Amino acid sequence: MKRATIKDVAREAGVSISAVSRAFSEGSIAPETQARVLDAAGRLGYRPSQVARGLVQSRTNTITLVTGRMTDPFDALFLEHLAEVLADRRMRLVVTPASRRNAESGGLLQALDDRSDAVIVAAGTMPLDQSDLCLKAGLPVILAGRMTDLPGIDAVAAENADGGRQAAELFLRTGCRSLAYFGLAHRSFSDSEREAGFVLAARRKGYGAHVFRARPEQDEFEAASAMLTALERPDAVFCSNDRLAATVLDTARALGLAVPRELSVIGFNNIPLAARRGYHLTTLDYPPQRVVAEILEMFDRRQAEPDGPAQVRRIPVSLVLRGSTREIAA
Repeated sequence: MKRATIKDVAREAGVSISAVSRAFSEGSIAPETQARVLDAAGRLGYRPSQVARGLVQSRTNTITLVTGRMTDPFDALFLEHLAEVLADRRMRLVVTPASRRNAESGGLLQALDDRSDAVIVAAGTMPLDQSDLCLKAGLPVILAGRMTDLPGIDAVAAENADGGRQAAELFLRTGCRSLAYFGLAHRSFSDSEREAGFVLAARRKGYGAHVFRARPEQDEFEAASAMLTALERPDAVFCSNDRLAATVLDTARALGLAVPRELSVIGFNNIPLAARRGYHLTTLDYPPQRVVAEILEMFDRRQAEPDGPAQVRRIPVSLVLRGSTREIAA
């Protein structure tokens, strides 16, 4: 069956094509005429193209999200909230992977080709070599989860280092003395900041903190096992995210270690998994809804002030205390 066009709706409603266009936009049109157009469109199954309507206003109502491998549940939650909010705004979300083959930023170039209204980069280690091309073409670039010194790029990220500080201080206040940080070998911006904040806070209190990382060829469970069977086994582990923290808890269970008496664990992000009975994980709350809200606020300001200064925002994180850490002594 042939798809209905704007001409078909105009013919069915007995109005001009421009009247149909005004009926679906902010244009001036008599209420009875608009009702007739919408009724005709409903009978024909016609829906206006959001992209075509946007092009009239030099916008496509499209935002491109460049993302890396979505192995962390937080990434999926972020994507879900972003898609929902954009749908409420009647905007489209295009998701494209960052290039893994070389240093080219393929996702940025695709956003240019698609004439997106903005590009959000959520790939934590992707090079930003092509961002200057985007900015020169009037395409706003917003970073999610990292910062940059490149001019003109907006960015939002967690207070990662402060999260590391809070984790270290909680461990020490609850009597832990052999502290460790557990992350992945391929450091992201957030991962590096969390480690640095944790190690520095421990050092300021007069304690060291070992750093363990899962090598690229190493299974995460295997890496956690090596950490928990080391000669100087830690009694407290701060993990770069909740997924790794859950792995550490699973490993501790397999090794027969009592949590939190023999091993305390803290994660980061507060994904739904952290609250489940099998984990009951103490973690740092970094709500994806807040991240999306900040990004879209930046987008709106950038639309109003295309040449305004770069916006940089940090989202505070707070500890959510659960059963994977010892209680604070009175």
